[in-house]
Amino acid sequence: MKKFKLTKILSLALATVIAFTAFSFNSLAASRANEYKRDLTDEEIQTIYTMFDAEYYAKTYRDVVDTLGTDDAATMFSHFINSGIWEERQPSAVFNVDVYATRNVDLRSEYGDDIIAYYMYYATHEKEQTWRVTPTLADAYAHASTIYSVYDLVKGSTTEVKAGAWPIQTATYAPNLGIK
Repeated sequence: MKKFKLTKILSLALATVIAFTAFSFNSLAASRANEYKRDLTDEEIQTIYTMFDAEYYAKTYRDVVDTLGTDDAATMFSHFINSGIWEERQPSAVFNVDVYATRNVDLRSEYGDDIIAYYMYYATHEKEQTWRVTPTLADAYAHASTIYSVYDLVKGSTTEVKAGAWPIQTATYAPNLGIK
């Protein structure tokens, strides 16, 4: 009987911690998105559109499809450009802005936490991408890279992150890849 009570108490405590952590991180992502969100120029929108894969986006972010009630390409891009980009959602399977920003230290130093600058650079410097790192979480994990949110990066530094920053992925922790 004591084992059952202890198991029940520990299970409840663990569930509380997990629920609190998930809520805290989701709230943090939403508040950061609002903090950095700005109006995009027509040129920025058109350039970012070249990177967008509506089918991937709809398949990856089922919550968006469930909320909007459709997986129409125009609707998916509208969501991405108005919300998803600021929430650091991926526009395609081959580009993760956090990986791109963290691992390209020259760009990291130049752009800091300017999320749109990384998208614009990636989309407009196509020939350079052959020698730059592959901007995916799987590649970052394969190279044992620690990845931070683009919003945690500091302009002018190749290594510094903002106070209180937590990595979103490390060599031994990659929740998006199912490795915890």
